[in-house]
Amino acid sequence: MSKFDEPSLKEQAVNPAAPPRAKRAVHARPDKAALANGAPNAIASTTGFRFQNKRGPSAPGHPSRDSGSTAAKEASAKMRPSPPAGPTAAVGGASLKLPATAQMQIVNALLQDPEAPVAALAVELLQSNLRWPGRLRLDPQPVAQGAASDSQARLTYGDENFGSLTLEGGVRSPRTAEQLQAAAAWLGAILALVERHAKLRRQADTDELSGAFNRRYFMEKTPQLLEKARRERFCVTLLIFDIDNFKQYNDQFGHAAGDAIIREVIGLLRHCTRAKDMVARIGGDEFAVVFWDNQKPRSPDSEHPRSVLAIAQRFRRAVADHPWNTDGGPIAGRLSISGGLATFPWDAQDLHRLLEVADGELIRAKDMGKNAIVLAGPGVPIDDPTLQDPQSRPSAD
Repeated sequence: MSKFDEPSLKEQAVNPAAPPRAKRAVHARPDKAALANGAPNAIASTTGFRFQNKRGPSAPGHPSRDSGSTAAKEASAKMRPSPPAGPTAAVGGASLKLPATAQMQIVNALLQDPEAPVAALAVELLQSNLRWPGRLRLDPQPVAQGAASDSQARLTYGDENFGSLTLEGGVRSPRTAEQLQAAAAWLGAILALVERHAKLRRQADTDELSGAFNRRYFMEKTPQLLEKARRERFCVTLLIFDIDNFKQYNDQFGHAAGDAIIREVIGLLRHCTRAKDMVARIGGDEFAVVFWDNQKPRSPDSEHPRSVLAIAQRFRRAVADHPWNTDGGPIAGRLSISGGLATFPWDAQDLHRLLEVADGELIRAKDMGKNAIVLAGPGVPIDDPTLQDPQSRPSAD
């Protein structure tokens, strides 16, 4: 019984002869579809209104959840976003289901060590986390389109070809063949990610003009190398040098010629230094080279920093003797460099102090007349005649 009937019951209880009060009228809503089609908004009759039943059919143009409208379902399916492609995407009906912890190992390897063997790690994760009738093998040699067999899947991502993934022993079922294709698609994406990560690292660490490492990389990696040297007890020597009278050459021949000189200096330096030595451009015409030896010397007179000084002097002579040519023609006169050397742990215990000492020796080289490399002490005395290169004295020009 509704609450609207309660007053009527009370009146009848007091006065049984009183007629029952009429029930309150319920007003229906106009039919929206009729109004939308221009139907006159007159006083409603029972034919101009429609009561909506939640379980009944909906008004035209408004399909309900239970209406079963095929058009509505198709429209909803089109608007629903597709699931993102990823390691669990189905390839030919086979789904590659790798644990999240396994995939995190790939990410952690990339973040912690840019040189980590991610490809070998990914193949091992595929081998250990999925059931295979044989051993998986990664072949980095590119495979031509259509050349792969049932037991060999091409590793591609877009237009990039990273080789093939082979299941040794052959494929024994269609499902295994589909799973191999899914594994190759996942591994191809991983290898593309590794390649892009390496490219971005190179761009972030490299000086665009010279191709050497930039100052940011130098300031980040040198302290790490010094800590390694402290643990393993080996020496590190820092060379700081710049090009003598570089501003004069820039002003006389133009900035394009100055850029060409910087690139050529780095080229000469790479010919004189070793592959593991760090070569960096840390300023306009200021450069740093980090020499380090974590192995015993090959000969008794090849001790560090004696051998480093010999390398630095060889580089200084290469710059002084080089026939300098730029796009604008040969440069009048000669180029030379001046530099200072400081060694860990004798001259300094950290990079900040090592830079101060090496820079101080660079100033000494300038005061000597330029075109000189000066080695700091007290670990190796600067006045030791066995360490002084005959051509390390300042030249007349």
